[in-house]
Amino acid sequence: MRELFPSNAGGERGATIEAEVVLFDLDGTLIFYEPDSMDVIAHFCTGIGQPLGREQERLGRRVRHEYFVDPVIRDQIAGLSTAEFWHHFNRHLLQAMDIEGDLDALAARLTAQFDDVDLTYHVPDAVRCTLDGLRCRGYPLGLLTNRENVPRFYELLDTFDLRRHFDVALSSGEVGQAKPNPAFFTAALERFGAAAGRCLYVGDNYWADVVGAERAGLQPILLDPLGLFPEAECLILERIEDLLEWLPGR
Repeated sequence: MRELFPSNAGGERGATIEAEVVLFDLDGTLIFYEPDSMDVIAHFCTGIGQPLGREQERLGRRVRHEYFVDPVIRDQIAGLSTAEFWHHFNRHLLQAMDIEGDLDALAARLTAQFDDVDLTYHVPDAVRCTLDGLRCRGYPLGLLTNRENVPRFYELLDTFDLRRHFDVALSSGEVGQAKPNPAFFTAALERFGAAAGRCLYVGDNYWADVVGAERAGLQPILLDPLGLFPEAECLILERIEDLLEWLPGR
């Protein structure tokens, strides 16, 4: 862990957190793609003679998080087909990483390259151990995701046997609101009957998860193993299993 508490929080390494409920994000927190799409993008950039430097790749990973919650971008992509959406996403990412050339043509090539990549989901063992450990310690658990495709969301939970871990699981498609809108978090809190200040929210997207949780009055914890968000003034995890060190049995 980089630091258990930010320096202005007055905490000490080895301290514990008091909480009644622990809520989680899904993608990038509990479930992951293999291979990582940024690795595919980096390989593409090398192939066009513009290999990404460390800072470029870091910026790309940050932009990938911000893209899905930026209100201007959400207006731009409203109504796009799946193919148009991915073209827009890849073009935006290439531009943000200062890739040179005909960005429309390059985005089309990059989008087509993903057609040849077998992206599969996986749930790390550390995630399962963490969820099992928290349940054994008596914590009610919840899951909040910005997935709009509700059937696909529950299909993933069943495929990876995740549903059994959670007392409440909500997608933005069910609620009609999405992170960072605090109304989404409030909908989950109402189901638990819990006070926001006694709930933790663990996620990997600073703009959606940390900002959203703070607006709703929850205690955010950022999963940030690559150090993408130095501006985050909240508890930070480098490994999901470190939650078990912070949360004692209830």
